[in-house]
Formats: sequence, C-alpha cells, structure tokens
Amino acid sequence: MRMAMFAPLCCVLSLMALWLLACAAPGQVGIKTPQQRGSDYPPALEATAAQQQEAETVWRALLTEFQLPETKFDAEPVLNTPRALPLALAGRIKLGNTDGPLDELQAKEALRRFIERNAVLLSGGRRESAASLKDLSLVTFSNEGSMYRAVYYQRSFPYPLANGFGELMLVISKTGALLQWNSRLLPKLELPARTLISAKELPDKFVGRTFSYSGIAGQPLSYKVGKRDEAKIKDLVVYPKQAGNRLTLHLAYPVEVGASITWTVYVDAVTGEELDVRQNFAT
Repeated sequence: MRMAMFAPLCCVLSLMALWLLACAAPGQVGIKTPQQRGSDYPPALEATAAQQQEAETVWRALLTEFQLPETKFDAEPVLNTPRALPLALAGRIKLGNTDGPLDELQAKEALRRFIERNAVLLSGGRRESAASLKDLSLVTFSNEGSMYRAVYYQRSFPYPLANGFGELMLVISKTGALLQWNSRLLPKLELPARTLISAKELPDKFVGRTFSYSGIAGQPLSYKVGKRDEAKIKDLVVYPKQAGNRLTLHLAYPVEVGASITWTVYVDAVTGEELDVRQNFAT
C-alpha cells in the first residue's frame, strides 16, 4: 500500500521539478557568457574566391566597354582593387569627351565622371559598399608636363585612414587617356562609437621603453624613453592591418615617441594592443 502511494508522489515531485526548470529556462535562452560571445571587433575583410570573381567581372566589363584585349587584372591583395594599370593598356582608356587637350577643369571633370562610372571596380567589385564620389576628397592635383596626376583620400570613416589605405591615384594624359592608377579604397565597415583605452594613461606605458635602430654606418644603436612627455598622443585614426588574406580595421592612437629622433607607435584604442611601430627618420 505504501509503495503504491509512494509511486504517484514521486511522479508529482518529478513533474513539479520539470515545471520549475521550464520556468527558469527562458531567462537563460540566448544569453552568452563572455567566453561564448563572438567579438565583432575589429571588423575584418577576407579574401574569398567569390569576391575576387566579382572584381574580375567588373574588370572584364571595362575591357569590353573600351574594346580592349583580354588582360590580366593587377589587383591589390585582399582588397581586389586596381593596383597598377597593365602597361599594354596605358593610353587606351579615354576619359575625356574631346579630342583636343584638356585644361585642368576639364581634366578634373573627366576624372569625376570616370570615378562615378567605375566606383565598383575601384572598390574591388563590392557593389553594396563601394566608395562613391561623396566619400572622396581630391587632395592633390598636379600638372606634370604631358599629364595630370590626381590623388583622392577616402572620407567615409569617422577618422582618417592610416597605413596607406583609403587613397586613390589616377594619372591621365593631357588628351584624357588613362596612363596609371592605384586604388586602396576600403568598403564601408562599422566601427565602435567609442574607445575603451584612456589616451591620458598611454604616455606612462612608454617610459623606460627602448627602441633599437641602425646608425648611418649600420652600427646598432638604441634610444630609451626617459620622460613621460617624450610620448605624445595624436588624434585617433582608422588603422587597417593586413595579415595574410585578412585585413582588420582598428581604431588606433598614433603615439609619437622620442625627442631628437622619433617613432610612431599605433596602439589599438579599444583593446590596447600595439599594432605597429614606424621609424620616423632615415638611417
């Protein structure tokens, strides 16, 4: 009799336990621990066969438009943007609408139309995130005898781009023929709205740091940071860093270190990681 009463009681207790677990479970669904949560910083670009194919497709469209022979696309690693115009094509892509020589105003307009028409190609085949004219600023335009050289900087990020990225260079003849190009434009990627590393505390981290370099005769020399004011924090930049087939974008503080001779150390403003060290003098 007792055993018969005990069995239903066990069942009731088991059902109550399951009910309590079920009530508690929804509060944990979808919650990730810090170890489980995937980090979306720094945003990254990776070289893929599909993206490379997109760049090749728009390159071949350009060849078809100007009735040019099949020519290998010389592209920047990972970005798949134009690195150099093949020598066989120099002078065969006409930008201007007139046969006579272009003055500076006409040349700038011809370049503007070319960029607008070929924004996807200049951005590595990325249609959704291609840099447009409103993302670019003409920073230098030089008259170099028989040709014009134009350099544009990309302004589509909240801070200036460093490490040679975000630049577009186009060289055309006075008759409007494309002679050379190079594009290191970046697709528009989301960056964090704020930093986590205090800029005020960074100089202290360099006191006592030793930097090695070579003298004019090649002898090894070193410089030791003796005082806090030998580390000067510059304004934030976006620092693209390439490793293999991957390019990561970092918010970074450039720190100029030294006195009579200096180095620039790029420090990630979110993680504190040291990204790169650049010597600011020749040896």
